[in-house]
Amino acid sequence: MIFGTDVLGALKQVDARIWQAVVGGGFVALSWLLNGWRNRRDAQRGRAERLRDVHKAIYAEIKAYVVVLNRDDLDDYAQAMVARMRQGEPGGGEFIPFIPIERNETVFRAIVGEIHVLPRATIDSVVLYYSQLEAISALVEDMRSDAFVAIGVERRVKMYLDYINMKKMALEIGEVCLEVIAAYASGGKDAAQAIVIKRKESAATEKGRDDIAALEGGQISSPVGASSDP
Repeated sequence: MIFGTDVLGALKQVDARIWQAVVGGGFVALSWLLNGWRNRRDAQRGRAERLRDVHKAIYAEIKAYVVVLNRDDLDDYAQAMVARMRQGEPGGGEFIPFIPIERNETVFRAIVGEIHVLPRATIDSVVLYYSQLEAISALVEDMRSDAFVAIGVERRVKMYLDYINMKKMALEIGEVCLEVIAAYASGGKDAAQAIVIKRKESAATEKGRDDIAALEGGQISSPVGASSDP
């Protein structure tokens, strides 16, 4: 009690101006903390809004090309084109297919500087998709060159089939992107990541079935089968 009485007495002797300074400093510190919290909240809200905007823009661009690729039967189209390439022109001479230049990454190029706002759950698929489009564009340039005209028919056919297969791969990756972005919008990063894991497992299973089929067909040499008894 004596110690408590001494403390109270000491506090009473403190100048009122000091108390005003302490209280004022407390209010200033509290306002700093409050403003900092508000700034962080606003910044987080801004990032979330920007993420939604980028997702919407990329989703729309990918969706447009996926619709086009699904509309055309690429296998039937390739079969008819290859047959015409091998047959040649009706009046004689070689048939050289005209490969148009496509621009399916306009939105992505416009926002590539902000690609970092995308979460890990979606950015991998998006980058893979647009990388595939870049590879297709590079092949198209080769197929529009004089060198493509100069090579033989069968080499042109092989390049054309590679072109079709790359478009089919772009379709598959694009569909994954759409599914992952939609999952993120509805269920967050966990839902998007679940889609990615499911797709990877499905791809691994499919590859396993292909390897087994190739093994049974004799297309893959087995170390066990290759060994001979002494």
